[in-house]
Amino acid sequence: MLALLARPLVGPALAAQQTQITGSLDAGVATVTYDDFARSTVGSLAPMLRIERGRVSFSARGAYSAFEGGSHSLEGSIAAGVVSPAKWNVRGEAFATASNTRYSVLHGDAATNVLALGRVHWADPHHGAWVGTGLGAVTSGFNYPDDLLQLDLGAWVRAAEATFTLQALPSRIGKQRFTDLLASARWEPRRAELTASAGFRDGADSTPGVKAWGEAAATYWFTRHLAIVGGAGVFPAELWRGLPGGRYASTALRVATHAPSASDPQRLAELTLPYELGRLRRPAALAERFSVAVEADGTRTLRLLVPRASRVELMADFTDWLPIALRPAGKDRWSFNVFMSPGVHRVNIRVDGGPWMAPPGLTVVHDEFGGAVGLLVVQ
Repeated sequence: MLALLARPLVGPALAAQQTQITGSLDAGVATVTYDDFARSTVGSLAPMLRIERGRVSFSARGAYSAFEGGSHSLEGSIAAGVVSPAKWNVRGEAFATASNTRYSVLHGDAATNVLALGRVHWADPHHGAWVGTGLGAVTSGFNYPDDLLQLDLGAWVRAAEATFTLQALPSRIGKQRFTDLLASARWEPRRAELTASAGFRDGADSTPGVKAWGEAAATYWFTRHLAIVGGAGVFPAELWRGLPGGRYASTALRVATHAPSASDPQRLAELTLPYELGRLRRPAALAERFSVAVEADGTRTLRLLVPRASRVELMADFTDWLPIALRPAGKDRWSFNVFMSPGVHRVNIRVDGGPWMAPPGLTVVHDEFGGAVGLLVVQ
C-alpha cells in the first residue's frame, strides 16, 4: 500500500530513471482441501511490493489467511536478484529468497526457508534456456534445519501473446530426494491474463502427497488499478513451507498501482520462478523514425519505423507512465492513437523489451534523477 500512496508524487520521476515500483493488495476467498484434511473455506489478504531498477530487483510479499474453523496462518517472503550485462546473448544471475510461514494450529511454530541461486541464461527476444544451482536451508519450529540443494534447468519460447516454459528441478531436502518436472503456458490478450501449468514429481517414495498436478488461473483488469483474479487446481506438498498437497478454488479482488504491461518482467518471471525473463531481452532493432499525425477527430497518431522489431512500447505523461503496446501498421511500422492536450509532453519508447529511450528526432532532456526522456511539443 505504500507504493499506492507514493506513486502520484514520484511516479513520473521514477519512470524517467527507469525505476519501477509496483504495489498491490489482493482480498479473496477460497475453498481448500489439504491431503488428509476436511475441506475448509479460507479468507485472505495478500499485499505485494516490487521495486526494479536497471538489472536489480527486490520484492516483498505477504499473506494472512483465516480458516472457517478459527485457525489462521501468516506468511511473508522477500527476494532480491541481480542480472549481469549480456555477452553473446548470455547473462549471469544471482538470486536469493527467504520466507517464513506460521500456523496457529501448530502453536506458532514457523516453517522457514532460505535459498541462494546462481543461474546462467541464454536468450533472445523469442526463446531462451537456463541452467543453475542453489543452496539453502529449511526448518520447522525449533528443529535443526535440513539442508536444501537444488538444480534448475529450463527453456522457454514466446509466440505472439503466449509464452511456454519447460522446467526441471532436481532437489534434495535433508534425506528427501525428488525431481519436479513443470510445464507452463501464459496467454495475455487485451486486459486479461490466462495461465495454465502442469507438473509431475519423480521420487514418490521420499515425498508425501500427490505426484501429478495441474492449475489454471485468470486475471481480468476492469481498470488500470482494479482486477478480479481466479484460479483452481491441484497442488503438491510444499516441503519448504511445511504444507501438504491438496485441491483449491479461489477468487480475489486486486487493487494495484497499475496493471502490468504484456512484457512486464514480473509477469514473465511468475510463469516459472522469480528470475527475470524480461531482463534477458536485448533489443535486436532500433527505432529509425518518429512522427505525429493529426486526425480528423482531433486525436493524434504516433508512428514509429522500427525494422525487425517484434514488439514496440511507449510510455509518457499522457499514459500516466504506463507502458502501452503499439499496434503493427505495415512492414516495420508501428502506431498508437491517443488524445493529447496542447503543450510539452515527455515520451519514452522501448523495443523488444530493451531499455527505455527517447524516440528519434525528439529533444532529449535529463532530470535530477539521471533519467532521459524525449520532449514532444503539441500545438
